[in-house]
Amino acid sequence: MSTTEEFKNLGNLAFQRKDYAEAIEHFSKAIALDGNNHILFSNRSASYAGVQDFESALKDANKCVELKPDWGKGYGRQGAAYHGLGNFKSAETAYRKGLEVEPGLQMLVNGLSEVQALAREEGSTIGLEKIASLFRRDDLMEIIAKSPKLASFLADKDFVEALQSVRADPKTIAQHLSNEKIQMLLQFLLMHENPDLVRKAEEAEIKKRQEKERQEEEEKLERERAAKLAQEAEKQKRMNLTEADFQDDPRGLSEWLKEKGNNFYKNKEFDQAITLYSKALEADPSNVAVLTNRAAVRFEQSKYEECISDCKEAIETGRSVRADFKIIARAYERMGNAFVKVGRLEEAAKAYSDSLVENRTQEVEKKLKDVEKQLKELSAKAYINPEISAQQKERGNALVKEGKYVEAKAAYDEAIRRNPRDHTLYSNRALCFMKLMEWPSAKADCDKALEIEPNFVRALERRGNCYLMLKEPTKALSDFNHGLSLEPTNQACLVGKDRVNQNMFSGQRDEQQIQNAMKDPEIQQILQDPVISNVLQNLSTDPKAAADALKDPLINERIQKLAAAGILQFA
Repeated sequence: MSTTEEFKNLGNLAFQRKDYAEAIEHFSKAIALDGNNHILFSNRSASYAGVQDFESALKDANKCVELKPDWGKGYGRQGAAYHGLGNFKSAETAYRKGLEVEPGLQMLVNGLSEVQALAREEGSTIGLEKIASLFRRDDLMEIIAKSPKLASFLADKDFVEALQSVRADPKTIAQHLSNEKIQMLLQFLLMHENPDLVRKAEEAEIKKRQEKERQEEEEKLERERAAKLAQEAEKQKRMNLTEADFQDDPRGLSEWLKEKGNNFYKNKEFDQAITLYSKALEADPSNVAVLTNRAAVRFEQSKYEECISDCKEAIETGRSVRADFKIIARAYERMGNAFVKVGRLEEAAKAYSDSLVENRTQEVEKKLKDVEKQLKELSAKAYINPEISAQQKERGNALVKEGKYVEAKAAYDEAIRRNPRDHTLYSNRALCFMKLMEWPSAKADCDKALEIEPNFVRALERRGNCYLMLKEPTKALSDFNHGLSLEPTNQACLVGKDRVNQNMFSGQRDEQQIQNAMKDPEIQQILQDPVISNVLQNLSTDPKAAADALKDPLINERIQKLAAAGILQFA
């Protein structure tokens, strides 16, 4: 003999096969055995809707709600039955009641949205034929495919079959309205037909989301307030304890004393903090964090050797008790800080490196880089010896005379390391680079020489020649002129300036030289000067006016720079 559950399962299987008549039969047998089971009436109501018997569907839905008034799905069955009967107002009422019982239940939300839309259409006179007409749209498949919410439905065989059924025979729409995806499609089509409805739905969704975010923020703040109050209460509770409360708990006593020491440390009451940290260590010598905290106090007191000692003990003890690697890293870092203060930079670098092995942090990485930079500077400073530098300079000079420029450069390298503030060394090495045709390196050395001694004429002359080779004659002319302003009879600068002038009147156009010049901010500024633009125009249209303008030293200098750059050509 079959049981209620067996008949129910058979009914569910038949319903899934869309054999609604057989489903009704099985659910009816189950109800005969258990007439107070609300789920059975709900299932049979859905089956009656499947065969378009909405009167019977409503009767079962009412019985379901009577048996289980706090179950939202029962109201959903009521709403679906009223929907099928075309009674949208009653359907809306049923869905609203269901949402009062189970807020947010999707079948109720969807159902309510549909009947509200239908009620607004033509004063609630829309019928099943109007609904069916939406499914007969020529662009229906395109609409579904383009919708992110609906596109995946096309992979559902049951959905596609239901859709084809409605498109082929509009009268079948009623039996498919229980299909959740068909419901969602109908809702989407109704909104698509009514832009105002879409806008209102979007506004409602935004409002709902904003309200949810507001509630979540309030809940977050409330949790934070509650957590803070709990922490304060716990803190106050622990502060009211005494050592007697930890009679059989040495670790607890150590932590309690450490916390009290921390409070004194924050208030910069260092002696009291030291006393409490020391007592905490007596209570539990394995509490490594106490040692690192005491080391921090020693550091603040400028007792750096004692700080280092505490850190070393913390590392040793920490290793033996397998302390957290972050505590070990902290001990190494604080030891490094103390080493820096006492000038033991190599030991500081080692401590910071060991800290990074335990726990890599940006702060310690920066400290290590700073110490390594200091060490490098100290090493370079310790290497300085002007006497040896002078010897290497003489050696380099002799090698230049022999034409051994590579060897000479090496000698000047050593001379610079021994005395990096001697500007003549950079100029001498620049000459080697020029002989080796390494123009950018030669220019860089001249830059360095002029950085140290801005009026060093030899460096100006050599940089001017580098600029010529780099096809930047405007800058070359500027260096030669600067050199001549310092030494008017300097032969090298006079020769260099003459080379620039020859280039101006050569009649040859160097495209690379012009491209370099156009990137020069000074040349760009000259070309944008309206006075210069007028002079350039007068050179071809009014030579006398141009000649008068060129009597102005500033204008003449700027025109010469354009000519030197190759932008102007003179016969």
